[in-house]
Amino acid sequence: MNDFDKYIKKMAKKEQLQPSEEIIARIEQTLESLPQQISTEKGKSTKSLRIILRTSAAVACFAFVMLFLLPNISSAYAQTLEQIPVIGAIVRIVTIKNYFYSDNYHEMNIDVPTLGAGDNDADELNSINYDIKELTDTLIDRFYNDLEAIGDMGHSSVYVDYETVTDTAAWFTLKIRVYEAAGSSNTYYKYYHFNKLTGKTVKLGDIAKNDRFYTAVEQDIKKQMAEAMEKDNSLKYWVEDSIFGDNIVSVDSEHNFYWNKDGNLVIPFDKYEVAPGYMSTPEFAVDKAVINEFMKEEFKDINMHDKVE
Repeated sequence: MNDFDKYIKKMAKKEQLQPSEEIIARIEQTLESLPQQISTEKGKSTKSLRIILRTSAAVACFAFVMLFLLPNISSAYAQTLEQIPVIGAIVRIVTIKNYFYSDNYHEMNIDVPTLGAGDNDADELNSINYDIKELTDTLIDRFYNDLEAIGDMGHSSVYVDYETVTDTAAWFTLKIRVYEAAGSSNTYYKYYHFNKLTGKTVKLGDIAKNDRFYTAVEQDIKKQMAEAMEKDNSLKYWVEDSIFGDNIVSVDSEHNFYWNKDGNLVIPFDKYEVAPGYMSTPEFAVDKAVINEFMKEEFKDINMHDKVE
């Protein structure tokens, strides 16, 4: 067994790898393309048949290693693979790590994505990757601390996954979804944005021309809340509650956001942030016309419709 074989086996045992559906489909496609029947025409030797079978098995093994195992255990390999046009789409976002734990009382399942693009964008995207790593490391540490403290006297869980919200010629948005439970439960999100036209990451504060932007957003959201509660008395937002005060709806430069398909600004809130827990994680779409005059010029015509195929 050579050193490479030993490395692959060592890493395969160390990491709890879970192939994506896209990778599974690619491997199955490779397997289906292999010979289903091998003719035993007169004159074909047993040795030749053995060579064909070994070759077929090697192709299947190669597909597994190249498309699944190596991208998951080697970030450098994943970045290199991304530059190959044929399979680049598979590794635009790669789950480099999956942290999993489960017993009768506690469960953890955390997917950690990493983003990659051209060399010019490396520093900007690496800042996102670093932030995601800090978040997931904190969650993992907290889970194991709870595990040690609670033991079999209670239950705890943490789940993290992600999705691409927007991927157009101009814009990319990644959404990280976090669910934690230990006694009570909490759900919250983290959005990361990348302006492909400038090669820069973007926060809400980068879009605002001045503080009037945040005032306009907050006022519009409060208006939507009041209208929703008037139509449905089962809804409850902390917008005019004397206990919490009118300033409970607060949006600043670091607040989560994303653009919807109509080009309007969506402001999500975490569970318990602006409403009781039964209201889950509310979000509000603010029409672009409401905030257009308070936005920086370069963000007024960002195209959210031309999707990358």
